[in-house]
Amino acid sequence: MFKYLLSLIIIPHGITDIIVSYETNTIIEMSLLYLLTPLTFINMNKSLYRLYFVGLSWIHFHKNIYTSFIPLHIILNYYTGISSYDNSYKHITYYLSFIHTPIHYYEIFSTTNYIYEQLYLISLISLLSFIISPYLITWIEDHRGEDNISKYIGGIIIAHILFNEYILIK
Repeated sequence: MFKYLLSLIIIPHGITDIIVSYETNTIIEMSLLYLLTPLTFINMNKSLYRLYFVGLSWIHFHKNIYTSFIPLHIILNYYTGISSYDNSYKHITYYLSFIHTPIHYYEIFSTTNYIYEQLYLISLISLLSFIISPYLITWIEDHRGEDNISKYIGGIIIAHILFNEYILIK
């Protein structure tokens, strides 16, 4: 079930960056972030990679002022040993699926001029993600996110976070 939530809901929400970059005239910046960030993250050691991933994720979640305590609670419970990796993974997947991603879509759709184009891109990427992502998710789970492919995919997630933060300050 978690693979389908990730594949159909969470993963496709990053595609909104394309139209946002078009509307804000930041296509070059977005392209550079999506090119260079994954390449940078591949070469990081495990501890530094996890620190950046968790830290930047928290920065990304903090703007959801009424719900930002949820991922912090999940992360703290995991790192203090109160919650297992599997339990934390389950809770963060629920948070991303039913709180973070709907808020992200609401923010994008309320500010974009290209709603139908966004819906088309999201639908297309959701279909592709449904086909491809379960294999990648299994790979990441099997390697606990510590191999180069997993870190590259994590770099794409970080590029999404960095681009969203860049747009906020621009």
